[in-house]
Amino acid sequence: MEMKVKVKLRAWQLTGIVVLGLVLVILVFTAFNLWQLKKASWRLGIDVRQAQSAWQAKDLGKTTQAVAQAKRDLVVMLPRYRQLHFWHYCPWLGRYYDDGQHLLLAGQASLEAGQQLLAAIEPYQDFLGFGTRQGDGAKTAADRIQFLVETVASLEPKLDNIGKQLVVANQNLQAVDAGRYPEKWHGYQLRAKIAKAQELMEEITRLSQEGQPLIKKAAWLLGEKSNRYYLVIFQNDGELRPTGGFWTAYGVFRVKKGQIYPLVSSDIYTLDRRFQSPLTPPPLLARYLKVSRWHLRDMNTSPDFAKSVERFLPYYQKLTGQKHIDGVIAVDTQVLVDLLRVLGQIGVPGWGNFSAQPDPRCFGCPQVVYQLEMLADRPRSTFIANRKGFLGPVLHSLLSNVIGSPRQRMAALTAVFWRNLEEKHILLYFPDINLEKAVSKLGFGGRLLGGDGDYLQINDSNLGGAKANLFIKQKVLSEYYRRQGKLYKKITVTYTNPAPASNCNLEKGDLCLNGAYRDWFRFYLPTGTKLVRLTGSEIKPTVSQELNKTVVSGFFGVKNPLYPRSKLVISAEVELPFNKNSFKLWWQKQPGKKEVEETIKVNGRVVYQEKLHRDRVFSITF
Repeated sequence: MEMKVKVKLRAWQLTGIVVLGLVLVILVFTAFNLWQLKKASWRLGIDVRQAQSAWQAKDLGKTTQAVAQAKRDLVVMLPRYRQLHFWHYCPWLGRYYDDGQHLLLAGQASLEAGQQLLAAIEPYQDFLGFGTRQGDGAKTAADRIQFLVETVASLEPKLDNIGKQLVVANQNLQAVDAGRYPEKWHGYQLRAKIAKAQELMEEITRLSQEGQPLIKKAAWLLGEKSNRYYLVIFQNDGELRPTGGFWTAYGVFRVKKGQIYPLVSSDIYTLDRRFQSPLTPPPLLARYLKVSRWHLRDMNTSPDFAKSVERFLPYYQKLTGQKHIDGVIAVDTQVLVDLLRVLGQIGVPGWGNFSAQPDPRCFGCPQVVYQLEMLADRPRSTFIANRKGFLGPVLHSLLSNVIGSPRQRMAALTAVFWRNLEEKHILLYFPDINLEKAVSKLGFGGRLLGGDGDYLQINDSNLGGAKANLFIKQKVLSEYYRRQGKLYKKITVTYTNPAPASNCNLEKGDLCLNGAYRDWFRFYLPTGTKLVRLTGSEIKPTVSQELNKTVVSGFFGVKNPLYPRSKLVISAEVELPFNKNSFKLWWQKQPGKKEVEETIKVNGRVVYQEKLHRDRVFSITF
């Protein structure tokens, strides 16, 4: 006998079963799609790494193939990820879903920009050192430059499209909130990696946008249709001055269809002997350089390169009759050293041989640095006219070697010029307003920039005459703290000179490279900053306003100079003109300095410690 059992479900129970079933279906569907996405992301990672390896190997063909495959992988991932769009409406998980979509869209736009960039530079792969073709034997260096001049204008529309894709990528990447992710995830520095990617993409996008005017004027700059004239100033960074070094020598170059022709190379002292200066020098120059007139060689007292050039240029043009100058380029010894590391030793007729090899006569500094210092400053028993007129011949020889280099060297040489622009060992100035705006925004103009928040540039001027900045190392400690509801900062600068002293006896005739160091130092800070105290200065500190910054200045070196094999410390305590829990620090390196070690503390805790070679923006949070 069969017994029939009837089960009557209540409405809430039936609803619960349905909901549970739906949840299970959603979870299974989500898990399946996530598994598929994980496999696709694994393949994408392989393609990206292959693209990176091919790029480093200078194989443009394989790089293009790997980027194209990565883009195809991402195209497959996007619709599958969008099938999970219902998670967007989940109050807590929705924001993580949105972040994932932003990352995929940023990746898609970045790969599209990469594809377009690779297609744009393909005609120039030999010039840039890419490709697997064996040589370019029929083409001379002049042919390569001529090709560049004739075709560079065609890059403009391509770069416009690349810029648009980078803007899309940057907008999506910046939409991700790195702060909501853990600092570490399975041993991976997750939050820092996201923040670094955002910072890098912001910088790439900025360069693509702000570099457009230079690309549009590239053919003009290279003298496609008419001559261009450039004044090149050599800044001796061994004797540091506000724009990067003591102005020692200058040269004028004519450029026509990419070919460079030296016109003038001279010692700036030669100009000064003809210059009947009507100007009174700044008080510290008059006092410590013992001059009554403001010489041309000392006119770069503004840390803003454009300001210093605009003061110098009218006097230069009047003295030389060189009315037409299309641009001014400043270079220091680091540029020469980096080029010689790629090119090897070169010979310059009338001036000798130059290399980047360490020279024991200057405690291991590069031989080219010692050789130039010897030519310019070694005491002589007889007068030698234009003894510092080495700039034109040396630069012309270097540029001839650069242009004539095999294509295998071109990528390394391009990197040298780019790095020295970023690190401000090359500075640019253009009378053309649009060009000058472009180089300023790119950071190539040696100008004091910055935005909302904090700002710092420590600007040093060597008023001692010796070349001690070849050896001096600088460390900076920036400490933020609050007191009585106000925001303060203490900046401590440590100068260390680890090298032995030179024999500075002029009668002996040796080079006086490393001697007692006298320094006119200035702290450039946000407008409205108040000085609490300054220690380490031999004179009463001054507070002034310049270049939309508050400037705190002092001096050391007469009563208490920095001697070889010793160190000296100065510090400034200031009250900042704002009181926020989160802000940016716009940190700018003085041109000519090789490296500055910066440590930042917030309430006694170290938040950054880096060796800086270029400008940097830090995020400060209490």
